[in-house]
Amino acid sequence: MLDWIVIALYLFIVFALAFYSRRENIQHESSDEDIVNDQYLAGRSLTGIESLGSIIATEVSALTFLGIPAFAFSNDYSFIHIYIGAIVGRYLIAKIIVPRIYNKGLTLYSIIAGNDAHLGGARFTALIYSITKLLSIGVRLYAGSILVSEFFDVNIIVALLIICIITFFYTLIGGLKAVVRTDLLQSLIFIGGGVAAHFIIPDVSGHSWSELMGMAGAAGKTTIFSMATWPSFAIGVGGGILFDLCTHGVDQDFTQRLMGAKSARTAQLSIFFSSFFSIMVGLLFLGIGSLLWSHYQLNVLPADLKSDKVFAYFIQEFFPSPLKGLMLAGVLAATMSTLDSTINALSSVLWSEIWPNRDIHKIRKYMIIDTLIITALLLLVAIVASQSEGILVLGLKIASWSGGLLAALFFSQLVWQSWTRTILNPKNVLIAYIFNLGGVALNTYVVDGPWQFNVYYGMFFATVFLKLLGTKRA
Repeated sequence: MLDWIVIALYLFIVFALAFYSRRENIQHESSDEDIVNDQYLAGRSLTGIESLGSIIATEVSALTFLGIPAFAFSNDYSFIHIYIGAIVGRYLIAKIIVPRIYNKGLTLYSIIAGNDAHLGGARFTALIYSITKLLSIGVRLYAGSILVSEFFDVNIIVALLIICIITFFYTLIGGLKAVVRTDLLQSLIFIGGGVAAHFIIPDVSGHSWSELMGMAGAAGKTTIFSMATWPSFAIGVGGGILFDLCTHGVDQDFTQRLMGAKSARTAQLSIFFSSFFSIMVGLLFLGIGSLLWSHYQLNVLPADLKSDKVFAYFIQEFFPSPLKGLMLAGVLAATMSTLDSTINALSSVLWSEIWPNRDIHKIRKYMIIDTLIITALLLLVAIVASQSEGILVLGLKIASWSGGLLAALFFSQLVWQSWTRTILNPKNVLIAYIFNLGGVALNTYVVDGPWQFNVYYGMFFATVFLKLLGTKRA
């Protein structure tokens, strides 16, 4: 009963924040353009804390809550290498990308296209981004449904429906302001849940935290870097730099928070300092995986249990009330904070780029339609993803398929424009994307390189093609 009270209280606060944000929006909306601006850019009113907290909450999905403990359970702490590379990546975002996108438009892709937007290149770029994003976040959505299905003892599909329906309504009600404010709440909840796990696992195990961590350390399960594995460290950090630049700098999901900040300076500080918080959160959840590994060296783990479900299984079997409710709220928070951001970002792309030129006087009607379409597509992808294993790496690999293209387009059109700028029409974007996929395929099947380097190969090949087109202008 206590678990249900915790979850009900959490959901009540989420919707209270959504309705509060909606009321705040209505008070100063004087035109249809204001409605669009509030829904998708929060009226450019986000504070540094709101922007930073939302970035953290968005990237810390259920893949973090369940997938990172699973990674440490099966491997070690080498996953943190990506987060270390992110420090450099986000510094570059702050210095190079933010000044070129802040207060320049509604979506990143129309900004990249510039005067060529009417040629359809922005629409095609947005379409490629949206398809990849749907696939990537659909995997994350499935990850969050695991514990929900366990707790309510329902089918995964029913759990997915519960999550999607809740997120659909509060995202639609309050727009980006509601998304950001609920993200702040949700980040506190899933971090609190992670901290609680560090106390509960030793208590259940009957061994102290230091004993369990010492056992994992002696087995090499807490290794971040060693001379024997320095190539892995170099690959992780090097891959993390550009990978993070792609996932946070040329992804509407994250740039939306930067463009919605009160000022460019606020956006720059938020994205840079978020990298340090990401490392701390990553270590928190890697530690859970180490504790679980040590616990199950001393206890029996069901033989047919996948590593992705070990933490969810432990929560369901051993966490007392109301902490079990808190942990479920944490998974819901981690899942919905990623899902709400994606729904809002993809809805803005659908409105502005993919299905533009609709009657702005009917904007509220179209916001409902767009949000419903995006939510339904994410649900479909998540159902398909429920049949797959290795959810953490799968979700990140998918994001690398188009990251190189988006980075190449941004830098060629807005940074190196005198050298590589060309006309952005659908044909040129498509061929650049094919070159990008060629780079990904080369890294995957010929070089047999790490997936983190997909974005390097993809960006290089796409940039080479754009350079070959010359410096043409529309």
